[in-house]
Amino acid sequence: MTRTTLVVVPVYGDLESLLRCVDGLLEHLDITMHRVLLVNDCGPDADAIERALLERTGERPGFRYERNDRNLGFVGTCNRAVTELDTGADAVLLLNSDAVPTAGFLDAMLAVLDEDRTGVVTARSDNATIASIPYRLANRGAARTEARTRAVWGALAPLLPVSQVMPVAMGFCFLTRRELVAEHGLFDEAFAPGYGEENDYCLRIAEHGWLAKIANRALVLHAGGKSFSGNRNALRAAHQRELERRYPFLPDAVAAYQRHGMTATERFADALVPSGSAPRLAVDLRHVADAGALARDVDAVFGDDFALEARLPAGTTAPATWTVTTADPSPDDLVTVAVLVDPTPAEVVAANRRALHLVVVRSAPPAVPWSSRAHRSGADTVAAVVDRFAEVVAPGELAAARAGLDARIAAPLADRSAALEERWSALLPLDVTAADVVADSDSDEVGRLRRELDDLRGSRSFRTGQAIAKVASRLPGRR
Repeated sequence: MTRTTLVVVPVYGDLESLLRCVDGLLEHLDITMHRVLLVNDCGPDADAIERALLERTGERPGFRYERNDRNLGFVGTCNRAVTELDTGADAVLLLNSDAVPTAGFLDAMLAVLDEDRTGVVTARSDNATIASIPYRLANRGAARTEARTRAVWGALAPLLPVSQVMPVAMGFCFLTRRELVAEHGLFDEAFAPGYGEENDYCLRIAEHGWLAKIANRALVLHAGGKSFSGNRNALRAAHQRELERRYPFLPDAVAAYQRHGMTATERFADALVPSGSAPRLAVDLRHVADAGALARDVDAVFGDDFALEARLPAGTTAPATWTVTTADPSPDDLVTVAVLVDPTPAEVVAANRRALHLVVVRSAPPAVPWSSRAHRSGADTVAAVVDRFAEVVAPGELAAARAGLDARIAAPLADRSAALEERWSALLPLDVTAADVVADSDSDEVGRLRRELDDLRGSRSFRTGQAIAKVASRLPGRR
C-alpha cells in the first residue's frame, strides 16, 4: 500500500539541531507524496526560530509552519498537530527536532508499517536506547558516535531482518497509522509535557493486537535531549512509575528483549565491524593449575594484536600490559574473543552471550557431572556447538587456535554473521533456561553457593571435578 505521510516536527529550541533536521527532510523526503508540519511550541527563542524556519522552508512546497499560542509541551503539541492542524494523510510520523533523517528512511519505515498488524514503527539510530546501533559497545571507553553508527549500520543493515518486533517503539522517530490515532487517540496528557507517552501509546494499541517494530533499513540520527526543556530526570522517573503502574510487565518485557529479542548480529555489531581499536580478548584462568604458564602462552600468541584481560588465581602474575580483574564480568561487556579452559556447559553458554569468537583449551575430555536427561542433552548441544564454532585446542596449541581465529575473522562479513546467528540460535534455549533459573532463584543463596563453587575451583584442578559437582548440584535448577 502506498501511504501519504504527515511528518510532524514539534519545535522548542536548539536551532542548530532543528535546521539539520529540516535539511534532512528537504533532502530525503518525497514531497510529492508526503508533507511536513513544523509546530513552534513557544520556547525562549521562538521568534528567532520562527524567522529561521520561514527563511529555510517558507517557499518550499510540502512544508507548513504553525505556532502555538502558548507552550503546550511535546505531548500537547503532537496532539494538536495531528488532531487539529492536519487530520489527513494515511500515516503520521512524529519526528523530534533533533533527529536527522537519512536517505530512504521513510520508504523503509512505511514498508514495515504495511506489515500485518504493525501499528508503530521506529528507525535505527545512534542515540535511541534499544534502537541504537551498535547497542552494546565492545571497547571500554568508546563512544557511539554518528560516524560509528553510520559505518556499523551501513555494513550490517543488509544482514539484519527487515523488521523486528519490539516491546515499544522509540519516540524520537515514531510512525503510526492514522486510523489507529482516530480509534485510540494519540498521546495521553497524563504524560505531559513529555517522556513515556510513546510507550503508553504502543502498549494501549498492543491491547488491541497491534505490534511495535523497528525498521532495520531506516537510519535516523538523533542528538538526544535537545528537543525538550525542563527537569528531564524527575519527569522521566515520574512517568516511568506511571507506565509501570499501568503496565507492570513492561520492565520484564524490555529486559527479555534486551537478552533474547535481539539478533546475534545486532548484539555483536560493534565487534563485527572493525573500529580501528585493538579487539579485546578475555581469559579466565582461576581454576587452571599452571595459570602463569598459560597466561604467558596467551600473551605470546595474542598479545601483539589484542587488548588482553584476565581473571587469575591468587598469587599469579599477569604480563604488565594485561588488565586483571577479580569481578564477575557482565555478559553485556562484550569482547571479541573469549578463551575458555576446560569450560563447563554453563560457562560456554555464558561466553556465547559475551564473546564474538570462542577459543576452547581442553586438557582432558569434558566432564559432565549432570545426571538428568535434560542436562545431558544440554551438555551434548553445547559440545556440538563448541566443536563446530570454537577453535578447540590442547594446551600448547594456541598458535593453531590463532590461525583458525584469524581465518574466521577474515571471512566475509555475511558468512561471519550467518555463523554467529547459527551459534546463537543453537544455545538460545539453554540461555533462556539459565535466565529463568536465575529469575526464579533466591539471589543470596545462589550467590553464596556460586562463591563456594568458585573457591573450590580455585583450590584444585578442574579435572578432579567431584567436589565441584557436589556444590553445583545444590544450585537451583540443577538436578
